[in-house]
Amino acid sequence: MGLNQSFITEWDKMPKTIMEFDRNITKESVMQTIQQMRNHQIPSIDDFCWACREATKFFRALPNHVDVTVQPNDRMILVGDMHGCFETLIRLFIGEPKTQIAPLGFPGDIVDDFRNVYLFNGDLVDRGGSGYQIVFTICLLTITCQECIYVNRGNHESEMFGMSTQPGLGHKFMFEVQEKFPQVDFLKYKQAVSELFCSFPICHTLDKNIFVVHGGVPMANDLSSMPAPSPSPFAQKVQQPISYNQMVTPYPISQLQNLNPPRFQTLDFEDSPRTKNLVWHGFLWSYDRLPYAAAFLDYNGYKTMVCSHTATPYHFVTTFLPVENQPEGFGIQSVANSQDKFEAVYQFFEQHPNLQKIKLSIVEVFSSPTNQGQLYACVIKGKNAAVGQRLDYDPLHWEYKMLGSHTEFNFVQAQPGPNGM
Repeated sequence: MGLNQSFITEWDKMPKTIMEFDRNITKESVMQTIQQMRNHQIPSIDDFCWACREATKFFRALPNHVDVTVQPNDRMILVGDMHGCFETLIRLFIGEPKTQIAPLGFPGDIVDDFRNVYLFNGDLVDRGGSGYQIVFTICLLTITCQECIYVNRGNHESEMFGMSTQPGLGHKFMFEVQEKFPQVDFLKYKQAVSELFCSFPICHTLDKNIFVVHGGVPMANDLSSMPAPSPSPFAQKVQQPISYNQMVTPYPISQLQNLNPPRFQTLDFEDSPRTKNLVWHGFLWSYDRLPYAAAFLDYNGYKTMVCSHTATPYHFVTTFLPVENQPEGFGIQSVANSQDKFEAVYQFFEQHPNLQKIKLSIVEVFSSPTNQGQLYACVIKGKNAAVGQRLDYDPLHWEYKMLGSHTEFNFVQAQPGPNGM
């Protein structure tokens, strides 16, 4: 998939009208607003900027790394890149009768005695033609349902992409908004969008064991002068602790909160060169599903990492096992990149419970038709147990909600934007 390729659908191109919007919002009114957007009504620029600023107040108060205490009756729903495809949200919240996709429901809904809690793993915008509606929806839900919605920042929430007013590198969010409001200057809304995007946290931990981040993790550096993190009482370790080469000590997640410059001042992450914001770049841009990432998990007391970013056409699961005499201490055991392989890996670990206890995993989830494959969300139900044991951290046991295939979306050729974009 080329960077200059756009993914505008027939739904995106349908004529839009400006809705009447009351800023005294409730969860019920937000659901009605989403239905209005489904029917091709959109908010005014003033209402959009208001929602961005209100949500920014909440996100700015959060740390770079958010530790989520999952409740026993929570149903965690992890959503990957949406890239401006509002139809993904429609399928998640409301369903799609034509393709028989049943809805998961809205954040905060009680479904079969479980409360829906959503985590959106970055890249809300660009490429598609309805990022405006996605951002507005996320903001409204954040204002009204803060305990049931989490958002990670992606590499497209940056000056290089989603905040950019320069042409090139695909269909950008700023130009999408300009197409909707051609008489409105970028300056009217860019600041509100930039402050919102920069306020998003970088990563979340769910129930102590599941680490969720858009890209990946920084490559190992010489951090031998830093104290090792305290052992986690929740993570099941191998009998002998992994010994790390001094030059490949994994990044301690405890250091992320003190990173400079702070995320509020980090507008970009630089794909190349990668020296300006190296650690930020690792969390937001990394494509690597390699042993050093498994070493990061083990070092910080995690069992599973959930990433997006890579446009996988299936919910890939990479499994790692301890390996002696390797700098990272781990090797790749398997990559489940199809249903057949997923089932084979599942059966293997069911037959080898001793290995199941010591494995580490990386899951890739993508929720936009820009992957030219199938769209998924991860669903993990909580259980009545102590903190750290409420979510099954094994991704081979999770439910993967299929949201359709890219072939079900009717793409149209995007019109050139300003300066030939």
